[in-house]
Amino acid sequence: MSLHVPLQAGPSSSLLSAPTVQDPSSSHSFFQGAHGFHMEEVYFINGGNPTIVKGPSDNENWQFNGLPKHPDTNWNQAEYLPNSRKPDVERSFEWISSLSDLVLCIYGPAGIGKSTLARHLSNELRSVGQLGASAFLGAFPADTTGSETVIKTLAHELGNIHPQAIPKIVEAINQCHATSLENHLEQYILEPVRSLSHPHPLVIIVDAIDEWRDHPRFIKSLAHLNSESAIVKFIITSRMNPRTSRLPDIDKISIHTHPLLPVSTDTMKVYFDKHLATVAWVDGRKASAADVNKLVDLSGGLPVWASTVILMLSQPFSMLPPHEILSGILTGQRVGGSEGLEDLYRNALLRLFPTPAAQMYLPQYMGAALVLQEPLTLSDFSKLIEMPPHLAKSIHLALSAIQTRSPHGSESTVHPASTRFHLSFLEYIQAIPAGMRLRSQFSTLTRQLG
Repeated sequence: MSLHVPLQAGPSSSLLSAPTVQDPSSSHSFFQGAHGFHMEEVYFINGGNPTIVKGPSDNENWQFNGLPKHPDTNWNQAEYLPNSRKPDVERSFEWISSLSDLVLCIYGPAGIGKSTLARHLSNELRSVGQLGASAFLGAFPADTTGSETVIKTLAHELGNIHPQAIPKIVEAINQCHATSLENHLEQYILEPVRSLSHPHPLVIIVDAIDEWRDHPRFIKSLAHLNSESAIVKFIITSRMNPRTSRLPDIDKISIHTHPLLPVSTDTMKVYFDKHLATVAWVDGRKASAADVNKLVDLSGGLPVWASTVILMLSQPFSMLPPHEILSGILTGQRVGGSEGLEDLYRNALLRLFPTPAAQMYLPQYMGAALVLQEPLTLSDFSKLIEMPPHLAKSIHLALSAIQTRSPHGSESTVHPASTRFHLSFLEYIQAIPAGMRLRSQFSTLTRQLG
């Protein structure tokens, strides 16, 4: 009988064995201490009343592996500072334990750290066996991904984490074609989770849900699962409070909302102290304690503001030394919020593109990157937008100073803007009135900075 890789390790205890297999609890057994290992089509489940559960067949695995896969996001993992969101994490776990409400919506403005918290919650829930699946919608094509695709992607994640659910997921594949979204949720998510007989609800995390075009339809369909919060629960993140939004039938969904506030000044100081120490300061002219305190104040508790500052100071090919860039950031900057981010982005673009010629070509590059759906080589991208290759390369490299995400191969490949830059930067670029060139914005900023 062939042996498959163990699915999960756990504490040693008695295991129920098949008649033709050596007793796994034997001190000489290769399987000593194994938990939930898979032999052909049988799972040996270790518990108070050990049972044999039929696992997926080769055909079921083949069908399961045909489901949509979550895009790779290993390159897009913002740093979580230990205990920086401890109260939010504790409240989230209290909500999960309460068994009330189907949905927890964590909301707050762009740059507040929602995605970082969502990823941390995902890791914490996985470590205690309560993560059902997670989807980070910022990694998906926002305008072309339908709700059915997201549900199937979540089902694939669910099956990867809990292989015992695969047979039920395959049933959904065979039965849900051309059915309602509510039926997709029930068959792809609820029934596979129910089949696990888990003592606690499993949690499905969906991050940046409002950045996705089809989110109103998906959220509306969740009402179908209101009565199933003892089996499955959803944590979603959004810039908007759904209770004050105009989403259709939002009042029919069992939902609890939690506002995400700016991080504490102590956390911001720890972040700046840690990362400013890595900047290649020139002639020892590094940030003073007063500079750090001012940066903390200017950040307004927005992690994206702080990370963008560090990116600007760490740019290896900048024409200005870090202390001069820092001086410019500390001058004429409004405190926190969207205004503070706008000032920071204007400041960064002015210093990255100081000449009128560079400022003239930047909108052409960004306009194309904003609508790009698939990565292109720099050579193909420059042909597409009819820009001299050396100019496209120069703009591409300069913008790396403020890209908060680094897709694989981003040095030589132009990726869709949503996979390189934070949403707040893209919103700043798109908010410039039609017909108004970026260089006009730069001229205004130049006068402001003197």
